[in-house]
Amino acid sequence: MTPRTKLRRLAVSLLGTGVAATAAVGLVSPTGASATSLASVSMGIEPWIGYAPWYIAQQEQYFAKYGLKVNIVNFEQDADRNTALIAGKTNVSNIDTGRTIQFANQGEPAVPLMLEDDSNGADAIMSVKSISTAAQLKGQTVAYEYGTTSDLLLHYYLLQNHMSFNSVKSVNVPAADAGTLLIAGKDKVVVTYQPYISEATSSASASNVHVFFSSAQAPGLISDFLVANKSWLAGHHTEARDLVEAWDASITYFHTHRSQAVAIMAKGVGATPSSLASTLAGVVLYSVANNESLVKSGKLASEYTAIGQTLQAMGTIKHPVTLSSVADFQFLK
Repeated sequence: MTPRTKLRRLAVSLLGTGVAATAAVGLVSPTGASATSLASVSMGIEPWIGYAPWYIAQQEQYFAKYGLKVNIVNFEQDADRNTALIAGKTNVSNIDTGRTIQFANQGEPAVPLMLEDDSNGADAIMSVKSISTAAQLKGQTVAYEYGTTSDLLLHYYLLQNHMSFNSVKSVNVPAADAGTLLIAGKDKVVVTYQPYISEATSSASASNVHVFFSSAQAPGLISDFLVANKSWLAGHHTEARDLVEAWDASITYFHTHRSQAVAIMAKGVGATPSSLASTLAGVVLYSVANNESLVKSGKLASEYTAIGQTLQAMGTIKHPVTLSSVADFQFLK
């Protein structure tokens, strides 16, 4: 799913063909260690706000502190990011939960290591204001990016309202374009994510559009994991643990230096601090302690199964998978 301002996508001018520049970070540690003493890791990312704490790790040199030199590779679309991980071109990646379930069904070598974020309103079905009920949605053309979190959110809504998938007409449109099509009057219903939700609702032409249904009404449905290539992980447990530590340090910084953290994250995803601050209200960022609690309580496993059941009903996968059969949470301890 397209990676979840979502900024899931950098400005086209920055991305060009879909892969932006590879950024080598953590070349010199705070204690003066040379780059050659640091372990190299290649990380796939998209400019989704939920992944932005990695830019704090870059700026504050947490990567180097934990012995890493991380090459962050920006992707424009989920498909390219996913292919890079499976092919081993990136060692780890930031990938939505639904896609990790699809990977498992396809026998792909992708191992979730840690829950990073949860969308709490940052993904939404949007429509013209004359459409406000499930009955009115029937027969409408809905524009969204196939195979992404937008796809999952739409189908979840249809399932919850006992509507068949062919009760609407789907059109494949990049998430970045969906809001524009809505406010331009070219489509009456779209599915997208932040910052495109805010752009659509704050536009001068937005008086006739509204959020029809959002991820805030579907807790746990849309989330993201740090995921490792299985072959790489087999020989790099130390690096995996160091990445988790660097993430946790970044989340701590986010909570203790909020304004500085927002500025760093905004720069990383190509947004302004003010716009990023407003969209953060729709995202929950998870620390290592949060992960441990969610794993221990069984809540994360339960949500993972529920997402799998939705994907099965969509016909995307043959059967749900258990979280324990897919993930490796030993690096949280």
